[in-house]
Amino acid sequence: MASLAPKPPARRLRDWAWRELDRRLPNLTRRHRFERLPITLNQRRVYIVPSGFGLFFALMMVAIMAGALNYNNNGAMLFGLLAISLGAVSMLQTFRNLDRLSLIQISADPVHAGEPLHLSFHLRCEDTRKRFAVSLRLDGEFRHVEIAPGSITQVEFALPSGSRGWFSPEPLRVSTVWPFGLFYAWSFLHSDVRVLIYPRAESPAQPLPRMPDPGRIGGADPGDEDLRSLREYQVGDPTRLVAWKASARTGELLVRQLEAPQARETIFDLQRIPGLDLEQRLSRLTRWVIEAERAGIRYRLLLPGLNLGPDLGPAHRLRALKALALYALPGS
Repeated sequence: MASLAPKPPARRLRDWAWRELDRRLPNLTRRHRFERLPITLNQRRVYIVPSGFGLFFALMMVAIMAGALNYNNNGAMLFGLLAISLGAVSMLQTFRNLDRLSLIQISADPVHAGEPLHLSFHLRCEDTRKRFAVSLRLDGEFRHVEIAPGSITQVEFALPSGSRGWFSPEPLRVSTVWPFGLFYAWSFLHSDVRVLIYPRAESPAQPLPRMPDPGRIGGADPGDEDLRSLREYQVGDPTRLVAWKASARTGELLVRQLEAPQARETIFDLQRIPGLDLEQRLSRLTRWVIEAERAGIRYRLLLPGLNLGPDLGPAHRLRALKALALYALPGS
């Protein structure tokens, strides 16, 4: 068996440099890769530098200490040493304000393209210390929170949704300058959570397609008058089936019971929509799925290589919208 060819020196050097960066400066590399939740900050993930005010404070302390030494002023020297000690304690407290802080969950509901996407980040302290003045930044938006121990703090961002498909949020930057603003500590949290963006729903809605049998179509027609009985209204019944005259006589809300309601269905076929490009056809199918669910009409979704239904209900709706969202996308 032939041995594997050795790596070129440049590639070996690059791999070594990447491993060292990942070991010594994990925040620089983790920002660009996904991580599984929960993500907990520690001393290897939190970075800290003097703030602008902190640099000015340090410059003042240098001037005070230089003057105290030059004029042998013990009072000024004592004041300078106390201020320097305060700065050292401030650096430790700024770091500890982020240390052992965890991102445990990201929740979001699927939306249609063009609608605002609401992302909720759930943060928790892994010790008994309260976190003060923690700033979160995502896609140019800032949130400032306090996180109490023993509880979960939920922070919500509203982001514009782009095109259909899977959406991965940018890294969440967590930072603080507490308690005195002398130091700035920060870290990045980049989770592997993805949110599904459905196709944009066509507006205004087009009529639902009809089945070959004119008595079983996607909308109302004379076949609906073939009644068997009346029954009490149930949550989710289409309002077009309400028997208003009979309800007025009895004082109870009644709906018409069709002779064969289970046979009412329609077909949504991507290849039977002429004159539109792919995204426009997906947009029309998305609207039809929503309208069919609203009207209580069973439907079958036909895409090249995929046949869903006929069915009705939340589970079928989610399957259909997911298939439309991921259709013809790379890696789907």
